[in-house]
Amino acid sequence: MSKEKTRIVEEKMARLFSEKRLFSDHLNKWEDPLLPDKYDHNCFEYNGQPTNEEFLKALEYQRSRGDSFIKLEGDHPLSDDFGLEMDVTLTMELKADSSDWKRNHNVTFAVPSIEELEEIEVKHFGKAYGESFARRNVRRLYNKLQYHGAYLDNKLAASCYSFSTDGMTCIDGLIVDEDYRHKYIATTLIGHIAELNRYTTLFLHADESDTPKEMYLKMGFEITDRLYEYSNTNLE
Repeated sequence: MSKEKTRIVEEKMARLFSEKRLFSDHLNKWEDPLLPDKYDHNCFEYNGQPTNEEFLKALEYQRSRGDSFIKLEGDHPLSDDFGLEMDVTLTMELKADSSDWKRNHNVTFAVPSIEELEEIEVKHFGKAYGESFARRNVRRLYNKLQYHGAYLDNKLAASCYSFSTDGMTCIDGLIVDEDYRHKYIATTLIGHIAELNRYTTLFLHADESDTPKEMYLKMGFEITDRLYEYSNTNLE
């Protein structure tokens, strides 16, 4: 699968939430009017190296909105990062047969309720992003994407969502409850989604510096693209 095809799918997914418009010669602005404090939905996409004037204009725009963050993202590293912190998100495509993955056969599957998703989101992200954000994020995503839940002992042990279009399926937002880790629940859930979408190309995203990347590589996912993200979440 080409980078261009995955990027088309990713843009279609982004447009479910955010509006895109030209901001300057090298910057496009993505804005989500219903969840304005989510960085991924409210960012600047660069298509070349922004000038210092463009960056200052973007910074002033964020401040005029009352935002305490700014995020720039693109498919290549910036030569001038304006002192922002850089992260890299990997696009990883499944290239192997998922049938031989280790599974937990006690796991059952169902579409989680909003209340169940709020509980697991608040538990794992509430301290970092606030309980209000965690709940609003679930409600914003719930009716736009396909949610999947893995249950153990009648308890939601893991969740994620998927988006399918043009013969491709993207998996994102994977959470495994800390009380149920090291039980092959992540591989079981992803394997279930792979079976549901056996006639599509499956891909997901991973933080280049985070440990899930290693698990995905062992499962047969291969790195096919990179998104460079530059941010400051504490604007004065």
